[in-house]
Amino acid sequence: MPNLRTLTARSVLMLALTLSPAGLAVSQDSSDKKSDVDVRYFQKKLELAQHDLEAALDANRDIPNLNSKLTLLRLQNQVEYSKKLLDHATNHGEHDLHSTHLQNLKNDLALAEQQYRWSKEANQKYAGVVSTTDVKRLKLAVELARLALERAEQPEITEDPTSHLQWQVDRLRSELLKLTVEFERVRSGH
Repeated sequence: MPNLRTLTARSVLMLALTLSPAGLAVSQDSSDKKSDVDVRYFQKKLELAQHDLEAALDANRDIPNLNSKLTLLRLQNQVEYSKKLLDHATNHGEHDLHSTHLQNLKNDLALAEQQYRWSKEANQKYAGVVSTTDVKRLKLAVELARLALERAEQPEITEDPTSHLQWQVDRLRSELLKLTVEFERVRSGH
């Protein structure tokens, strides 16, 4: 998962620079230092994502299916997302982090669709192995992922920095809630 604090801080900085005439007085030196730190940060983030993916693949070579297909897909998505963040940090032209966020939502949708497909396939092979409640939750997750992508593609989200920032905050809240619910499900064994 990307460092959401950094993305939000960058968005706030971009918004502040856009709205404030004083923002134009920021020195080139501080901008270069920030850019260098960003590049090094995203390079290390990519290295870590690649390491996690490779470690999971190695573990699966030693013990087949130790890490699920879903886990491997999530790790691969994290590598791709980290590559895009690094690309934005090294590109000295216009930064369009929203396109990176859109790609992340597309990855989320593909992941949700794959989980739903796998649950249906599992139930076709072994009736009832995935509960009706879980299949319904996975189907709803696909629908929610589609709507999240559709919402993020709305012109008011992509054109207005304030709306984009609010969209990011809403997305963070949603992700945090999803993780909390998933943690509680796993912890309780349901």
